[in-house]
Amino acid sequence: MPLKASLSFASDSPPILLAVKTADNHQTRAMRKFPFKPLLLTALLGMAVPVFAAPNLGEAIQAAVQRHPQLQQAATERALGKGYRQQADSWLGGDPSASLSYYSDQIGSDYGYREMEAAVSLPLWMPGQRDARQNLARAIDDQADASTTLLRWQVAGEVLELIWSLRLVESDEELADAQWASARQLEKAVERRVEAGELARADLLMVQQDTLSREVEHENARMALDSAQATWQAYTGLSGVPALPADQSLLEKSLNTSHPLLQREQLRVAQMTARRDDSRRQRQSAPEVTLYARRDRGNALDSFGNSLGAEISLPFGTQYSTAPQVAESEAALAGARMGLASAKRSLELKQVQINQELQRSKKALALAERQSQLADTRMTMNQRAFDLGESDLFLLLQARSQAASAARNLTRTRIEYQRAVSRYNHLLGEIPQ
Repeated sequence: MPLKASLSFASDSPPILLAVKTADNHQTRAMRKFPFKPLLLTALLGMAVPVFAAPNLGEAIQAAVQRHPQLQQAATERALGKGYRQQADSWLGGDPSASLSYYSDQIGSDYGYREMEAAVSLPLWMPGQRDARQNLARAIDDQADASTTLLRWQVAGEVLELIWSLRLVESDEELADAQWASARQLEKAVERRVEAGELARADLLMVQQDTLSREVEHENARMALDSAQATWQAYTGLSGVPALPADQSLLEKSLNTSHPLLQREQLRVAQMTARRDDSRRQRQSAPEVTLYARRDRGNALDSFGNSLGAEISLPFGTQYSTAPQVAESEAALAGARMGLASAKRSLELKQVQINQELQRSKKALALAERQSQLADTRMTMNQRAFDLGESDLFLLLQARSQAASAARNLTRTRIEYQRAVSRYNHLLGEIPQ
């Protein structure tokens, strides 16, 4: 026979009674009492299902950044900067080389002439070349950091847009659910009055059609909410959605060089400048110092002689050999400067557009509040008149529909105004933490 075990205890009673009951509850057998142990309470609490709090906005942004495909760009740039830095930290300007040579007169006349030589060539930096390469490495590292900040700012804007879209569909679903519930209540009231002979059956059919319409609206709103939640989870990898402040204020600052986009473009100009300077410094090839050891003899009667030597070669750098590299670096610098000017102009144009959006949203919000107030007043009057038998059902349903539309418009307008404020603050370079 299957058994069921139950465990009961109170905090103010030290013993715990463990009872075993059969499945049909006919027999109950008390097991032995044992003193209360803190370890048991800890174990029981540990079996509870943990409750995870919804992430805050900074955590949601970080989660989305970790899933973004451009995250590897900064790592690639840092690897490039590390390569230039390692090269600049070396005291050699290039790869060393070694050579071995052997000379003999065994072909033709063999007088015993022999010569063997081993040499090592060490390329050196020209004055200024090493510093230019180090400056280029630092510029690449700075741009990598700026790229990470820019990516976080861009992802923050996308995360905010997703949250505001979720708030819009959530408000639609909540209003549709409330209106559906109100329609069901009205349908029950009309059904009672039809049964009492106060209303015609056609009125019941009319209100049933209205209830069905509200149910369809609720189902559409629920599907839109499910779709928005799926998009959110696919983008961030999170199921919870962070809450946003109910009332946001506009930031009182202007666009400046601390903006993530402008800062990245400025550092890109700095990197291209360092790259141009480096290409100019590399116009002349590196000089080489050669150290060699020689062992030779004039003929077979002579003994071998040993000698050491050193040699330095200074290449003549010309502007023709590196002209393409210098021209490419100049073109890249010009492109970076144009990119900075274009980014600043784009931000200024977006600021004008969002300012206009804010003004439109503010005016639309005032009109929506007035419209909703009038619609609610009309619906209340029609409801009272219908309850007293002074108005028909058609006028009541019409007033309820207009009030529902006005309420939905008011809620969406409020959210859209807050979204415009959020867009404005984000455009100024704000990154939620």
